[in-house]
Formats: sequence, C-alpha cells, structure tokens
Amino acid sequence: MYRSLRKLKINREFMVFIVFLLVSIVFWFVQTFKESTTAKINYKLEITDIPSNIILTSDVPKRVEVTVSGRGFSIIDYLTKSDSRVVEVDYSQFEKSDGMLVLNNNSWKKIVTSTLGNSLTCTSISPSMLEIYYSTGEHKYVPVVFGGKAKVDGQHVLCGIELEPQHVDIYAPDNQFDTISAIYTEDVRYTGLKDTTVVRLALVPPKGVKCRPDSITAKLCVDLYTTKTIKVPIFCENIPEDKVIRTFPLTTNVTFRVSSSLYNHITASDFSIVVDYNNIQPNDKKCDLIVRTVPMGISDVTLSPQQVDYIIEQE
Repeated sequence: MYRSLRKLKINREFMVFIVFLLVSIVFWFVQTFKESTTAKINYKLEITDIPSNIILTSDVPKRVEVTVSGRGFSIIDYLTKSDSRVVEVDYSQFEKSDGMLVLNNNSWKKIVTSTLGNSLTCTSISPSMLEIYYSTGEHKYVPVVFGGKAKVDGQHVLCGIELEPQHVDIYAPDNQFDTISAIYTEDVRYTGLKDTTVVRLALVPPKGVKCRPDSITAKLCVDLYTTKTIKVPIFCENIPEDKVIRTFPLTTNVTFRVSSSLYNHITASDFSIVVDYNNIQPNDKKCDLIVRTVPMGISDVTLSPQQVDYIIEQE
C-alpha cells in the first residue's frame, strides 16, 4: 500500500513537471515570435513579356535569396500562406545599355519588397542587382575548336579529333558579335588513351554569348602506330633564272610515325622537301633540307640525310 501511494505521488510530481515544462516552452515560443527576427527566403525568378526578337544570351539566376526582418509570427504567417514564392520582373523594368539588361539595387529591392506585404522588411537580396546580356536576334555560324588536351600511351597515335557539329549558331550583343570567330569546348585533359573515345563536351562561349547547341560530341580517334620510311624527291626553290642547283643525292629518306589505318595511304607525293637557294652561303659545302609540307595524321618526321651535297651551275 505504501509503495503504491509513493509511486502515485512520484507519477503526479512527474506529470506536474511535464505540464510546467510545456507551459514554459510555449511561453518561450510566444515571446520569441513576438520579437523581431530575420529569415532567409528563396524565390524563383521569372522575366516576363520578353519581346519575340530578344534572346537572353547569359544565364538568368534561377533562385533569389531574400533576407527579411519582422516579427516571428509575421514571418511564419507569410511562409505558410505563400506556397509558390516567385518574383516576376517585366522586361520593360530593365534599363538597356550596350547589349545588357540592368536592374539596379534600388529598383530590384522595390520589386522584391512588393511581394512581401507590410509586415516584413527586405534587408538584403542575393544577387544584389540583375545584369543580363541580350541579343536582338542577330546570329551567325562559327567553327568549334577543341579546347582540351588528349594524349595517348606510347604504343598508340592520336589520328585526329572529330567534332559534331563542327559549327554552332551563336547569339551575342551587337558590340561583341563581330569579335567572335570561334567557340572553344571546355578544357578537358585525357591521358594514356588506348582506344577511340567519344565524349560529350560543353561549349565555353565568352560572357554574354549564347550557343545553340551548347554542347558538342568529340570523337578522339586513337590507333596503333607504326613507323614508315619512303623516298621523297628533293626540289629547289628561289633559284635565279640563270642558275641551276643539282643535289646529291636527288632524294632523301623520310621516316615518320603513322597510324596503321593510314599506313598505305601516305605516299611520297604527300611531302615537299626542298633546298632554299636563299639559305645557301658561298662557303657552304652542304645545304640543309627543309620540310615544307607533310600530310595530316603523321608525327616525328625525320630526314636521312638531313643535308646534301650540291653544285650550282650557270645556265
């Protein structure tokens, strides 16, 4: 009996403690929410009524972070009543200057404040102002350039890089339009390639320029390499009309690295090896051979011999 009474007393004391604790928490919340506080609210940004001939060429912020101040109850009331928080900016509200739409901090703050009502105050906005590049619809096609680096392992050769598409359509402000001659891909690095690799690469246009499409496919063509040697005739250039140069020998061996797929397609006619009359000094016993032209897809070109004997005859 005594134990039961004691247990009941303990339970009652515990319940009283819980009740007072809950009352204290409620009181604390009430006092806290009555006081002024700050909160950060995220909004979706939408630009409306854009004319049909206007194309935005820079990224528009998708989210706007607004810091507001007010009583805690006011902030909670606003958050619960506002399910879809969107800030709309009409195209006509921007200032237009040098291919840029500008909304300064004061105008931007007025627009955001109008969505809050009277109970909340906007203290800061991120971004603090809006700057968006635009084009009046003028566009042109420019070539795409691979902006990265690709290296193969020691037993392979990079035959080439194929880009698809090779050209893209660009839109830019009028003051930038004529300065753009090519668009580069993102700077990527590939090492130790042993096989042909296909990758999707983003394009990196200058600020305020928009590309369509905004990414391309790059095919890094890799093949096994081999060494090939062929005899190539030696020609002479810049010779006065009354003179003739004769070289000994008349040909040179050209050794180079080439992929196995191109091996049978490279011939002597693809090379141009010359002796330049203007480079010959009176006391020179031999003259240097100059490689003027080599075919695409080969590397490590060497000549044997690199110098030849010669005589100059008067006609």
